[in-house]
Amino acid sequence: MKKLLGIVVITLLICNQNLIGIKVVADDSFDCDSVQKFSQIWNINNCGSGGVSKDEYELNSLKSPKVKTWKNRQIPSDYKRPNLETLRYHFLAYNKRGRSNQFYTKPSSQPTALKFNLQKEPKIIKKIVKKMQSTGLISYLMYEDGEIVIDQLSPPERFGDLIDNDTMIYSMSLGKSLGGYLMGHAICKGYINSLSSTLADWPIMKGTLLETATVQDVINASTGDQKYIMDHILSSGRDIGDLTIASIAKKELANTKPGKKRFNYSQFSPNVALNYISFKTGHKFSSFINNVLKDHVGLAGRLEFNGTGIESKGVIQSNFKATRYDTLRIGIAILNDWNSGTCIGNYLKDVYANSISKGQDIGFGDGYSKSYAGFFHTNYPGIRDAVMGMDGYGGIGLLINFDDNRIVYTHAVHRNYNYKSLVLKAIDKGTF
Repeated sequence: MKKLLGIVVITLLICNQNLIGIKVVADDSFDCDSVQKFSQIWNINNCGSGGVSKDEYELNSLKSPKVKTWKNRQIPSDYKRPNLETLRYHFLAYNKRGRSNQFYTKPSSQPTALKFNLQKEPKIIKKIVKKMQSTGLISYLMYEDGEIVIDQLSPPERFGDLIDNDTMIYSMSLGKSLGGYLMGHAICKGYINSLSSTLADWPIMKGTLLETATVQDVINASTGDQKYIMDHILSSGRDIGDLTIASIAKKELANTKPGKKRFNYSQFSPNVALNYISFKTGHKFSSFINNVLKDHVGLAGRLEFNGTGIESKGVIQSNFKATRYDTLRIGIAILNDWNSGTCIGNYLKDVYANSISKGQDIGFGDGYSKSYAGFFHTNYPGIRDAVMGMDGYGGIGLLINFDDNRIVYTHAVHRNYNYKSLVLKAIDKGTF
């Protein structure tokens, strides 16, 4: 036994000496390019120029005098012609948000199978490829009658070296719509009574304008909170993305009464929805989303919601990461649910029927839809079919046409790729 212990100790000492022998103290002679980036040896030799993180290192590698940045870390929608270097940098910077993964799903053992029938006319494909060569469009998927009929991903010389089918893609506002869908499952599973239920039973909301709000008010972003909240900023100047529901309720919303219940697009309402689901499930949100997204939707990989900390304080954020195919699987599940005649299908139809007008706030979201329903955009000009849309920063969109059994899902970093044609006309007609 002593002999065996001695062998182990000697082995450890040798390994340690080997690592010490590699470390450079007096000069910079070690060849960092000869080892794998972010490996133990790479880190020991300070190859990251001061111990920067992997994210910082990758972002720094894309920085150049040609890259333009803004204080809010996003490309403004009215900045018309960002160059490729700026687009690439901001895509990677945006996609590296949401690092926490306290709330996530495991891959399904039987993921929903995707059927491919890529037979769209060459002229249509050529138009998408052309836009991918000159705009911020990165990914394009079209699904019709149970099959993927268009599947295009940015070429290597544009964004193809930064994204593939296994890349976890970040989205903020698509998470709002996902929250509306999860709310339907919470109702159908009996955690929440109905859309007309109020939030009065949630202790965090006591003494705030949300105490009398209904679930319907919350998912339609019409709780009467416009005096205190605008997009992601509170009346105090604090950013919603940095805060828990408990903190906001205690400071900005303490002793408040609702104003006129009209549409007010913000990050707060979907955060409230997700954390109310958490409260009603006994703060077992991860278990709940696994039941819905892993088992019902059939995701092939992980889906991660942003947020970390004590769940009961309302830490879950309506931002998530998933692969492009898994995000499409969510859209397919919503489409199938609508046509199923089940509780969740009836919920989606009820939500759609009770949409509210955006009024003067039509500019929030895709800039075209005129109504809002359960965190989905609805009432698109010129489209008579029942269409519900998920929309996000930079031209990220997933629109579902329930009448034609069609989905169009785009991922982009800037909305300069003719959204009206490639998304709106496509979801309506299946062509451009």
